[in-house]
Amino acid sequence: MTQLPSPEHRSILGGFALALAWLAMLLYAMPAPLIGDEAVHAPQIQLFLHGDFRVFDEWLTNVPGYHWLVTALLWPIGVDAIGWIRAVGGLFVLACLLVMYRIRQRLHPEDALRSTAQLFFLPVLLVYGWLAYTDVPALAFLLGALLATILGRHKLSAVLLLGSMAMRQNQVLWAAFLALYAAWPVLAASGWQSWRQWRKLAVIGWPYLACVAIFLGYWFWNGSISYSSAQAKAHPDLSWHVGNPFFLMVLAAMLFPFHMAAGWGRAIRRLRSGQGWLWLLVPLVVLFVYGWQFQVDHPYNRPMGVSLRNQWLQLVATDAWVRWGFGLAAAWASVGLLFARYVVPQGWLWLPFSLLFVGASWMIETRYTLVPFVLFLALRRPEAAWAERVTLAGWIVLSGWLAWNVFDLNFML
Repeated sequence: MTQLPSPEHRSILGGFALALAWLAMLLYAMPAPLIGDEAVHAPQIQLFLHGDFRVFDEWLTNVPGYHWLVTALLWPIGVDAIGWIRAVGGLFVLACLLVMYRIRQRLHPEDALRSTAQLFFLPVLLVYGWLAYTDVPALAFLLGALLATILGRHKLSAVLLLGSMAMRQNQVLWAAFLALYAAWPVLAASGWQSWRQWRKLAVIGWPYLACVAIFLGYWFWNGSISYSSAQAKAHPDLSWHVGNPFFLMVLAAMLFPFHMAAGWGRAIRRLRSGQGWLWLLVPLVVLFVYGWQFQVDHPYNRPMGVSLRNQWLQLVATDAWVRWGFGLAAAWASVGLLFARYVVPQGWLWLPFSLLFVGASWMIETRYTLVPFVLFLALRRPEAAWAERVTLAGWIVLSGWLAWNVFDLNFML
């Protein structure tokens, strides 16, 4: 009788397979020409590498922390080609994987490797992780901050969060999330009478408050959250738009169909027990707000080049059937997400913070969902093993297809 591999051997094989997939993506991505916003980021890095320290003030919406970091890593070896810049991006992908593994080992060790594999093949990450974009490097620092918070190292968490903010300023929102995540056990133990534990809460909270203060100082100095004042009109400060929250829910319905169905199952069971019937009003409210408020009106969401996202959004805006299918998918996901399960009591906090995070951006953009989905992977309780395996298998196929089309210049996400 054939003996199945032990869990230890499966972990080794799984880690080896991930390493091969990482190497394959590195070799595939390095030779491709510039894609999308790489046309701004890569020349900025090359300018720094050649000793010219001017900043593309007209185009960079982000503080150039990413560009300086890549410059520092490439300067010793004296290379500036786009392939090498992407190779540095691959190191940030690797950092994300290692930190995710540590987080899941701490929170839910039974599926640490599988969750790490799901992170690697998350369709948004697999593509953007190998482009000269700021999103995945900033994510690596944010995941490091989350791990430090879980370990109770709040000063380190704040330093890592500042590193993330130096690449993408809007990461400051996660300072409040991390502070509340860290404070939750203290608040719960005090019976939610925070004044009784104010000293403990102050020790926990001040590093995160310092991050917010630094952000406010930057905002006052720069005059806008966008580093480029020329881009500030397209990326306005403190504005709320429903486009990205609905886009996030629709992508959740597409990428996590079994998880959304499991959430509905829990909602229906609660309804049958005579509890929680008000929650079933949520999809109706979502549909109402969608029909009332949702629109595709950002100038960068018009067809630009071959943007798969923009083509889809223009169909949503112009075709009634597609529009209401989009809204129904969002309504379906709203209940699935509300009734998701988490490995820590405060895990659910990722959802309201994520909706605020993406809702602060006017332009509807796929990569803005990266942080919310990664936090979901980090904090959720897995569903049935078969559902997790089928999800991973589906993501492998989808991510491979997307990467092939993006790096072969057939379309951009």
